[in-house]
Amino acid sequence: MKIIDAHLHFYDFKVNRHLFLEETDPNFEGLIGDYSTLPRSYLPKDYLEGCKGYQVEGVVWHEFVSTDPYREVKWAQELSKNSGLPQAMVASVEFLSPDLEGKLEFYSSVPGVASVREHLLWQSDNPSKRLAAAPDLLKNEAWVKKLEILGKYRFKCALVVFASQLPDLYKVFRRFPEIQFTLPVMGWPEDLSIEGFERWKKGIGQLAECSNFHVGISAIECIFGMSWTLEQVRPWIETAIETFGPDRCMFGSHMPISRLSRSFQDVYDAYRRITTTFSQTEKEQLFYRNAADWFSLSI
Repeated sequence: MKIIDAHLHFYDFKVNRHLFLEETDPNFEGLIGDYSTLPRSYLPKDYLEGCKGYQVEGVVWHEFVSTDPYREVKWAQELSKNSGLPQAMVASVEFLSPDLEGKLEFYSSVPGVASVREHLLWQSDNPSKRLAAAPDLLKNEAWVKKLEILGKYRFKCALVVFASQLPDLYKVFRRFPEIQFTLPVMGWPEDLSIEGFERWKKGIGQLAECSNFHVGISAIECIFGMSWTLEQVRPWIETAIETFGPDRCMFGSHMPISRLSRSFQDVYDAYRRITTTFSQTEKEQLFYRNAADWFSLSI
């Protein structure tokens, strides 16, 4: 089975600064767990070593919360040129930033930048579960209006939210039908109880009414913890695919963060086992075709 890995990170702390790699960040740790063994650099050679035996045709690189998004994107673009591994890029943006348009213009000049993304994760009752410039940005009219600027550009737009934020995200998707959004991490379920599952299912069911987005299925260790099992994740992934359709979902490894929990082989074996009864066309969509088309990867 051919694979386009729809979500990973390459980085090098010797070139770009990532403050959470210099000292433990309680918010980063609150979102992913203990990351003390996360490597300080992770490059294509490391990735390819870890996915030996798999037919990886390309990857979608995501920014990694660096202190200089401009430098990070240029570095990633050069890395792609030198690695020989086809790569689309998702770059960092904050829509309330005063240099927003300048940043988008810069990204437009860099081959391979297919999408921008902003982290909007915010739990009002848990300070360690926050990764956003401010609370409730989805309800902030000034922030929402800034999305209009994307009409001038070719970028997709990923908005990283928790499941509890899905109703507000739905309003944004409905307001801007011309923008193509990405919903990462299946809408990041927070409550894994039966009641939490039903609330998440209701939230993604409402979101599925919109046609202007694709869904990333990745970072399962961030949702279910480092000791996740196939039995635990199966109903959630199956429900996401059933709700959105296999023509709108994309599998990703979330390397190297996922490697804190499981190997590349473990992650993709779980995806393979969950989709055993799917048609060949549906499998190709989930593992390869959707990501290639969505992120304009020419393979």
